Amino acid sequence: MRFKVPGQDISVRLFQRVETVDNQYDIFDVGIEQKDGSIDSMVVGGSFSYLKSLARKADENAEAAKAKADKAEEPAAAAA
Repeated sequence: MRFKVPGQDISVRLFQRVETVDNQYDIFDVGIEQKDGSIDSMVVGGSFSYLKSLARKADENAEAAKAKADKAEEPAAAAA
């Protein structure tokens, strides 16, 4: 996420993904981007496998709940 600071010539970067050639790790930076495009930041990197598994499980649960809701609406749509 990136947003401009009102009244300043800087933007704040929060967990901006850094492109890499190695897909094993994800790297994110947190910092300040100057008007000229220069960046002062710190990076956080890792494989984040546990976090990714939690996100995947949450997506699966949401998809299952959506499918269940869609299935529950089918008889009502057929009756109309």
